[in-house]
Amino acid sequence: MASKRQLKKEVIAEVMLLFDEALIIRSVAGSEAMESELEELMDDIMIFTDDTLRRIDHPDGKDTPALVKNYYRQLREHIQTSTQNISDRLDQFIEGL
Repeated sequence: MASKRQLKKEVIAEVMLLFDEALIIRSVAGSEAMESELEELMDDIMIFTDDTLRRIDHPDGKDTPALVKNYYRQLREHIQTSTQNISDRLDQFIEGL
């Protein structure tokens, strides 16, 4: 498993790409309703980032290596599915342009 520092860097890099994409879409959005929905999505991205970084720092079962390994495996799956969901939501906005 990679270090906590490396995992944080990966999460931040992925989130920055998604956030930048949301900013670009918001700049070309045609309606105020779409802009407000994009701002809500951007808030969700920030909440996801804060929550994920906190979860990286505080694993369950610190004394048992097997529990820690399982914790980070599940956390990586959560990160992957969440970023994919956010990306899918951004794709829906692109289709609406």
